Amino acid sequence: MKKLMFTLAICSLVFTSANAQKQLGGEHNIEVNLMPFGNSPIDGTTIKYRKFLDDNAAFRLSLTVGSSSDSYAYWQEGEVLGDPVSPQLNLSTSTTVFGIAPGYEMHFDGTDNLSPYFGIEAYYLMGNRSDLMEFWGPNDLDNVGQPDVYVTWDLTNKQGYSSMGLNLLFGADYYFADAIYVGFEAGLGFGKTTFGNHVIGTSDLTAFNIQFNGAFDPTTAGSAVADSFVGELPFNVIDGDIFYDYYDEGYIAPNLVSSTTLGNVFNGAIRVGFLFD
Repeated sequence: MKKLMFTLAICSLVFTSANAQKQLGGEHNIEVNLMPFGNSPIDGTTIKYRKFLDDNAAFRLSLTVGSSSDSYAYWQEGEVLGDPVSPQLNLSTSTTVFGIAPGYEMHFDGTDNLSPYFGIEAYYLMGNRSDLMEFWGPNDLDNVGQPDVYVTWDLTNKQGYSSMGLNLLFGADYYFADAIYVGFEAGLGFGKTTFGNHVIGTSDLTAFNIQFNGAFDPTTAGSAVADSFVGELPFNVIDGDIFYDYYDEGYIAPNLVSSTTLGNVFNGAIRVGFLFD
């Protein structure tokens, strides 16, 4: 209900406004995306800045920054073994993203309230994901079967990606109050996304080989993890998909290395911004 009332309030402001002051040239502009029916009504991940060089020309720069991390307990303390008491074991997943997109806009007369424009924008975006799973067990062949000297160690899956491209855009800003507007934007874009290697790692190589490779001698216990695979591999430690035993899991290629797209681009959010000197 709050989201609906918020949307109706915006619409009311837009359609009942009198003539409002548009850009004259020389102003700065900050813009965010509103998604009133989403989980987060204001998208703070991407913020756009504009500098109006004149009333009909603007330099623009969008910055995307995001980071999230979640941790879960999948074994409680003492749930694996009561004597000695086994530790709590956790899962965690984290993601980061950073992007930059400079561009240029050409504005047209429109109406007293409306400022339509064409624009061009280049962008570069990079991100990564990392999943971690904790284990409890021996990290020495002589300690197998002696839980009083077991240690906690972890297994990780990581993969990064990058995207770059060029967008030809058209849009419009509707000023419902002096220097405050809502707008839309769409266009045609060309882009390429490349995936880095999928990397499996561990904090304790011997413990890993004892747990998953049945290590029984120093050579086997010290064997390197087959830790790097070319192309995109889906993984989700929360669902148990961590690919710690890649070949035995039966995962079948092909693995996506890169993708190239040419097509429509559309900002599905409500753009809201304001001008300032």
